[in-house]
Order: sequence, then C-alpha cells, then structure tokens
Amino acid sequence: MESLIPNLKKSPTFQWADEIWLMGVWKNSPKSQSIARTMPELQRSYQTVKHPIHSEDIYGSPYSIFAYSPDPLVVREKDLTKIHHMIQDLGKKLILDFVPNHMAIDSPLIEANPDLFLIADESVSSKNAFLHPNGNEYVHGRDPYFDGWTDTIQWDFANPNVEVKHIEILKNIAKQSDGVRCDMAMLLLPNVFEKTHKRKSNYDWSRVIKSIKEEFPNFKFYAEVYWGLEEELLSLGFDASYDKSLYDAFKSQNFDFVSENLRKKYSPKKIQFLENHDEQRAKQQFGEKSKSYFALLATSECTLLFHAGQELGLNKKIPVQMIQTDEEDGDVTIKEFYSRAFATIAARKHDSFVLWPDYKEFNGNSVFIKSIQSENQTEIILWNEQTFEVSGWIPFQEKIQFQVSLTDLITGDHYPQTKSEQGIYFRLKPNQVQWFIF
Repeated sequence: MESLIPNLKKSPTFQWADEIWLMGVWKNSPKSQSIARTMPELQRSYQTVKHPIHSEDIYGSPYSIFAYSPDPLVVREKDLTKIHHMIQDLGKKLILDFVPNHMAIDSPLIEANPDLFLIADESVSSKNAFLHPNGNEYVHGRDPYFDGWTDTIQWDFANPNVEVKHIEILKNIAKQSDGVRCDMAMLLLPNVFEKTHKRKSNYDWSRVIKSIKEEFPNFKFYAEVYWGLEEELLSLGFDASYDKSLYDAFKSQNFDFVSENLRKKYSPKKIQFLENHDEQRAKQQFGEKSKSYFALLATSECTLLFHAGQELGLNKKIPVQMIQTDEEDGDVTIKEFYSRAFATIAARKHDSFVLWPDYKEFNGNSVFIKSIQSENQTEIILWNEQTFEVSGWIPFQEKIQFQVSLTDLITGDHYPQTKSEQGIYFRLKPNQVQWFIF
C-alpha cells in the first residue's frame, strides 16, 4: 500500500479529489476466496479481463469481510493509521468501507458472537441459508429482490446488541480514517429489513451516527443507497448519499429528466457518478458521450464520485473478486479530456454556480447554459437539449469577454472567434455539450 501513495500523487485524479476511498483494505475471507474461485456464474466475467486465469488472480469479494483489520496484501501493520497520516499529509481525507448488512460466513465474529447473526427459520429457503460449524443454521446476507450472497452471513438487526457491536467497529475505523462509505446502507432500515427477512428491526442509523460523531465530530458517513430512499437516510444523519437518478437518466436517454434536475440547485449531500465498481465502465456504457455527461455533472454542486480507471477510458469492468487482470489500453482522447477537466475543477475557488434563466436560442428553443464563476476563472457550459441543431449568441458581460480563440474542454477543439457586438456565437448539434473557460 505504501508504494501506492507515490503513484497516487502523480495521478491527475488524486490532485483533483478531496477524498480518497480505498476499497478492499479489510481482511479478506478465505471462504469467500474459495467460493469466488469455484462459482460457475462468475467465471465468464473473469475471462473477459484475464487470460489465462490463475487461481491467485481471484482473491474473493471485498464485501465479504472476515475482520475489520487490514488485509496482509494492504499493510503489515495492525491498522491503517500510517496510511491515513500519509494521505492527510497530502491534503486529502481517507474514506474506508463499512459493510453494515453482513460479514463473511467464516468471520471469527460469528464464533465470538453467535447470537448477533440471523438464524434461519422454516421460511428461509435452503439456498439463502447455511450450516455454520457452531451448529446454527444462519441466513446469508441479501436484499429483498435477490437471493443471498453465498459468502456472507446476515447480521440480526432484531437484536439490539448488533447496534452496540457496530458502534464498537465504527469507533475503531474512525481512529484510522476520516469517514466510511456504508455499503447498501438502506438494507438496515426497519421497513427494508422486515420486507427482506420478516423480522422487526431495532437498528437505528441515527443513534449509531450520533454515537460516533460525539467522539469523532468530523467523521463522515456516506450512504450507498437506491430505491428512492436517499432522503430517508440523509434525515438519519448521513453526510451524503448516492443519487443514481442522473446516471439512470443518461443511460435511458431521458434528457427531460436530466434537464429538469440540472436546473435545480444540487446539494453536496447528493453523490453523483458515471461509473463505479458495480456498473459498467463509463466508456463502455456511454461511449464518447461519457465526456459530455461528466461535464454536465461538473456543472452541479453535487459530490462527484470518480472510479479509478475512468479517467483512462477503460472499457472492461473488473469483477470485485479479482486482484490481477490483463492490462488494457485506454483512450487517449478521454485521458486528455479528464486532464483538462480535472485541472479546471481543481482551479475553482469560492465557486458561484449561475444558471442562465430561460435562455432561448434564435428560434425560441431552450438551451442549457450555466456559468461557474470563481476568483480564478469563469466557465461556461452549454448543452443542446433538443433533437435538432441550435445556434445563438452569448452576450458579453463582466467576466465573459471576446477571445481570439476558444477551446472546448470536452473535445480539445479550438474555435477562432470573430468579434461581434452580439457576443459569442455558438452552434450545437443535438445533445452536444461544450465547455469553455474565460
């Protein structure tokens, strides 16, 4: 892990980011590794990123946690304090995973705390349960829409002592990081747990978060959450939550929804993304449009989640169980775009996001235009929401003046300008985005 820090320092992503989320640092489960290596339905995904595959390429899921201590592949120390200090010395914050719904089926916590995990009753199907060496038949961790994850054991949130144990785990994590990304945080909500397991939950996120923040007031809680439950988790004290709505709208090309939401004042409490470890690579999913869609996300005041490799234009989604894959050539145009984009975002200081109200092009059609003004620069982002070409003029004003040439940050193309009292002329193809700096 220490060798990772110098490489991170050289990365334009690292320079731009405020916080670094390191996935897969906790001690890995031998049983999860064995299941991952032999599970037939996983083999095809492995073969797309590695050939030939060797058993040591497959390490098991980082979301089937054996223990909340560092994995030997990460560091040899008893905790991550040294890594935490190194990242803080670089002006960044360290975010780690907390997987609140389940543990690995071979975690030593089960032997030490057998009553904290959900024991199966006759209503649980055999594929969603397993017999532990302690003689109890336990339920696999799961959500209400799918069968259980076979390398996991479900915490029993009907037992109030689970909350006590989680607080103990989280206080230990808080001593060696600045925050946690809480995996599938909505699964602990009482109504979701009851829907999934037909049991009443005593777990209260607000009590847990309050307990940690009383001792570590600056510690952050980020919720991975879906199914429209974002606001409920924010109301319980999470500092920010996933918001997948714009990602889904880009994917389905629901541009009316995109337009409506980009015109709202977005909060840093909403975490937006074009790619993460659960989704296809942005380049694979959106092609060249991935650059335009990232630019649109960059116009909002949301928290941007960025996945390693996205800035390289990689196409292949890496299964979380793998630790070694074949190298993949990236996309030079995407690398160059993100280099420009990161430099622009990093230069923002005391930003002021200004949406130009009801801007109309020549024929009265709506055009999305937003300026981002700071001490160092003024950005203009234009998006043609229409299904046909549009054109118009951006009038000159205090921080938007004539330039001999403008460079589109998305494509890198240069546009020579002809001076006109009307301002700056633009012409946009359907769904085209342009991003300029003044």
